[in-house]
Amino acid sequence: MASDPPSRPPLPFAEARGVSKVFGRQRALHQVDLKLHPGRVTALLGPNGSGKTTLLSLFSTLSRPTSGTMHFGELPPERAKEARGAIGLLSHHAMAYGDLSALENVTFYARLYEVKEPQAQAEALLREFGLEDAMHRAAGTFSRGMLQRLGLARALVSAPSLVLLDEPFTGLDQRSCQRVVEKVRALREQGAMVLLVSHDLGLVADLADEAVLLTRGRVRHQLSGWESGEALRAAYAEHAEGAAG
Repeated sequence: MASDPPSRPPLPFAEARGVSKVFGRQRALHQVDLKLHPGRVTALLGPNGSGKTTLLSLFSTLSRPTSGTMHFGELPPERAKEARGAIGLLSHHAMAYGDLSALENVTFYARLYEVKEPQAQAEALLREFGLEDAMHRAAGTFSRGMLQRLGLARALVSAPSLVLLDEPFTGLDQRSCQRVVEKVRALREQGAMVLLVSHDLGLVADLADEAVLLTRGRVRHQLSGWESGEALRAAYAEHAEGAAG
């Protein structure tokens, strides 16, 4: 297991307040409100093109809303980028240097975020995600699933208090999926805020404390209290079809 996190104060909350995002003539998000709390896993659900990845990008501070504000603890919205050191992002892009080994990649990010004992932290996470036999191989030789696990290690090496996961189970076999499930549960127990995008409603039902349904850039419904994956699928189908109608 990865050892002690860097001495960085955790974010007490992260919140989108009335955020909209427009790309040219395309409105990706419209007046979205969402507050994330420590020790909870929130799932973003919705069809392709509903705005899930755009909202994740706003929480990462890599993108700014066209209107509305993003809040990270007591930081004023104009200083949101200062929260970046407390945020870990797994996106659709590997964010890995192909000529560097897996260990060199994760160690690089650990040093970037001033993690104590960066190589030891990197090694621990790579082992945790089952890459101990490949950590000295160039990332450019990795399969899709291996790159996904490398991306997870990179995203978590700074022990972020806000973890953003965009389709973390893509390309993973059953054992690797289980490793991710176990890690997300551990993050929750450690008090992290986790925002998860996934189309796998069975895994979402197992992991998330609540789910937010986005359609056409709007929050249509917030779901919680499901008893099984089938119950979540039924609730999702009911509200998604209602929103589309």
